[in-house]
Amino acid sequence: MSDQPYNNPFQVEERSLRSLFTRAFAKSRPGSPNLSNLSIYAFGLSGVWTGIGAGILPFKVIEALELGGISVLGYALDKNGALGLISLLGLIVAAAAQLAAGALSDRDDRPGKRLLYLLVGGIGLSVMTILFGFTSSFITLILAIVAMQLFGNSAQGPANALIIDHVPVQERGAAAGVLNLWRLLGAGTITVVVLQFMARYDKQDSPEWLWYSIAMMTIAVMVSVLWTVVTNRPKDGWFIPTLRKKTVNTVESTHYVSETTSGAKPGISGSYLAFLVALAFTIAAMSSLQIYALFFLQDVVGLENPANGADLLVVAIVVAAALAVLPAGRLADRWGRTSLFMIAGTAGVASSLLLLFVSSIGEVLAIGLVIGISVGLFMTLTWAVANDLVSRSGAAKELGYTSVATLVGAAGARFAGVGIDELNDVSENLGYRMILVAVAMSFAFSSLILARISKDSSFTEATKTSEAAIDPSISD
Repeated sequence: MSDQPYNNPFQVEERSLRSLFTRAFAKSRPGSPNLSNLSIYAFGLSGVWTGIGAGILPFKVIEALELGGISVLGYALDKNGALGLISLLGLIVAAAAQLAAGALSDRDDRPGKRLLYLLVGGIGLSVMTILFGFTSSFITLILAIVAMQLFGNSAQGPANALIIDHVPVQERGAAAGVLNLWRLLGAGTITVVVLQFMARYDKQDSPEWLWYSIAMMTIAVMVSVLWTVVTNRPKDGWFIPTLRKKTVNTVESTHYVSETTSGAKPGISGSYLAFLVALAFTIAAMSSLQIYALFFLQDVVGLENPANGADLLVVAIVVAAALAVLPAGRLADRWGRTSLFMIAGTAGVASSLLLLFVSSIGEVLAIGLVIGISVGLFMTLTWAVANDLVSRSGAAKELGYTSVATLVGAAGARFAGVGIDELNDVSENLGYRMILVAVAMSFAFSSLILARISKDSSFTEATKTSEAAIDPSISD
């Protein structure tokens, strides 16, 4: 595959909304990559994580508690604390796996160097998801989640760099939008179905609904991963990556020149470090809303079957986010990221604070639409900025640092589970109120930092100008 030169370097800015969707789901010009083919693997991977985390793991935690108390270092854990601890241990493994697999894939200089990692990791994740269904005790739950994170993120780390490998700089906002659209479609549709299945689940009377959920997630992972691997397979056939230190292709590195990394060794810049800190706060905010949604609906809103309410909430958030991601990517390429980050932050703060006053599922769903817009904007914009700030020669490894930021942010959200339980004992639902205030503060802080990073960076304008002046012909 080769990237053809643009007659006008600002051509991407002039496309209509219709051409944006054409670009997402088909080739809009000869030689251009199909953005969906690069991104569809995210459908299955995100579907598994959200389906397990939001739909099945809470039930498994409650079942483990019924077998006996869960104690860590002498501290007895309740349902929120146990759920947070399992998820946290999995995220530690996820961060390590993404960094290691990403760094290994960067060392290879052959076409399609990311695909074998994606294939093996996807198969391993599918097998571990099936084994997860057999778990019952707290220890086996931990082991299953850790194994799933190991395989899934060994696939995710190298796959992170597919956009940088294949997409011209001035279209990476749009590419980030397409990637996150598939993430949302996978997370949304699979989680909705899983929650519907689990609403009918009973360990003794109706255990089959758990297995219907696991079968669906396994199929989704295999189909989406195989689609990405097959459609992006190098023309010269399959391959086995080498671990030799890669040699730099001068023409290749020139084509994908970045203002922060041109002629420099891969590494974390000050701007990228600030970005990672802001990303951690964003993840903490979004994770808190996701992790404790089911218990919030049960304890605060008073739903007898919170799985059904969580199902509707997922639909509201995902639909709003999915409608936001593609326009966000296009606008990010056209006008920059700064004002969009401020809109995302404002929506996140407002929606979090409004949840303090809800008393019915209808109110939660209405606020969920605003949350969805904020999530969609943050997802696309943060990934576009991450692709702006890393070097192409070390793309997968450097993008893997986002998993560390995810770990830190998610760890904060999961440790909050213990605090929620403690504060709820002090006053009814006090823990939920405090976590919502913390979420609003996190959205505000992260949006301000990310907007500042975007404002200070002249990446978009500089790269569009420089790419127009250099030879854009490069073998994929």
